[in-house]
Amino acid sequence: MEASVANGVWHNDLQRIIELDKENLGIRESTGIDVDKLRAELQQPVASRRRDLLMCVERALGRICKAELKGVKSPHMCVRRHRGPDGTLRLRAAHLPTLHRLTAEESDRHKAMKEFLARTCQAAGLDSKAETATKNRSARPDVTVFADGGVSLGCEAQFYNASPNTVLRRTRAHADDGLVTNWITHDDTFHLVDRAHWMLIRDVTWREINNAADLSLVGGYRVLASWHCTAAANRPCPAGRAKTGCGKRHLQWDTPAMSDGEATGWSTRGDRLTVTVGQTLVGAATGSVAPLFIPGRQDHRAGRYIWVPARDRETWTGYHGSLPSTEEEAPDVEGDDELHYSGHDADDTCRFGEATWTPSAPLPRRGISSIALSLTVDEPTLPAVPRQRTTTTEYPAPARRPDESPLPTQRSVDWSDASRFLSEPRPCRHCDKLASLLDDTGAPSHKVCAEAHPG
Repeated sequence: MEASVANGVWHNDLQRIIELDKENLGIRESTGIDVDKLRAELQQPVASRRRDLLMCVERALGRICKAELKGVKSPHMCVRRHRGPDGTLRLRAAHLPTLHRLTAEESDRHKAMKEFLARTCQAAGLDSKAETATKNRSARPDVTVFADGGVSLGCEAQFYNASPNTVLRRTRAHADDGLVTNWITHDDTFHLVDRAHWMLIRDVTWREINNAADLSLVGGYRVLASWHCTAAANRPCPAGRAKTGCGKRHLQWDTPAMSDGEATGWSTRGDRLTVTVGQTLVGAATGSVAPLFIPGRQDHRAGRYIWVPARDRETWTGYHGSLPSTEEEAPDVEGDDELHYSGHDADDTCRFGEATWTPSAPLPRRGISSIALSLTVDEPTLPAVPRQRTTTTEYPAPARRPDESPLPTQRSVDWSDASRFLSEPRPCRHCDKLASLLDDTGAPSHKVCAEAHPG
């Protein structure tokens, strides 16, 4: 049996041991207890029930709970679905962590961040409130930023690793009140990352936050790079066709530093373009920055939460809306989600911390891989531009000898027509250099090339 989980738990209201390895939970029909209702109650999140409802069996029987003795966990427990090393899903009880108390450093940084957010909103003319309950009184964000053309934000300064349940519960409470949750932290390993929208700052002290006019944003924000994949493109082909290009259009969500400097030639270093917390916060509230969730390819419930320029989100969603779904079907895992009961009696011994424990079976990394942040689409074929009628005086062709080659056909092209200009340069059909004009056939061309190579 795993040391940190148990197959039995004490129910304080029923004053009895619940045996999690038995389908009837160790309860006889004569007791009149609804087992299905009890099973659902056991799996409720701690936030939805009394914290002291479930307890370590050993502590309930008046003995010493090893988790409580070591001080790292409390004697109170929760019940969750646990997948063992054999891949089988069972109900297991686990000790709850002790309640977190902010250290002096965390408290000072937390206070400094709230003040920073408030003065940033004030400087931008945005309405904000600190430590104010939402209208449904289901949440109390550190700072609430009210929308002015964008979205309303429930900002949470988080400098310790809150549990996933805490993050999800507070995020849902914000959403119920029409707020987009914005977690601000200094550690990208915290559970809040990609469970809601987030901003990552450097590990700064409360004094640095107090003295800062703005704070650099080093995570949680992306910009959309879009390029036509040719041999002359500034970016390499993701499909590996670097010499010729694949001829398609690639879109990829990059960090700002990666996309900066593309006008002078893209490189993996970029030019270290700085994006700040204040700029992103104000942009989200006023509408120039937008929240975006990109679901995973296999599990649509998991994905990447990012802040992006609003125009980039329109471009991304526009391509997704015009494309058929190409995502693979998720494998049939109905059997994997079925609870199994071995029928074993509950162990009333607390085995927390024993050396004979067995870890849970490894699960795939939560979220999505970087490839899900990119998209490849067919480059649309540009329609031919109709020939512009010009008023020219026509002269008869001079007579030529039978042995002479025919003269090239001369064409009149109106290069001043605005519709001939490309939104993004493409290789000239004559010399392969980047061109911003279309010739009379609708193909990219340099004006000088078209005159030098008529027809």
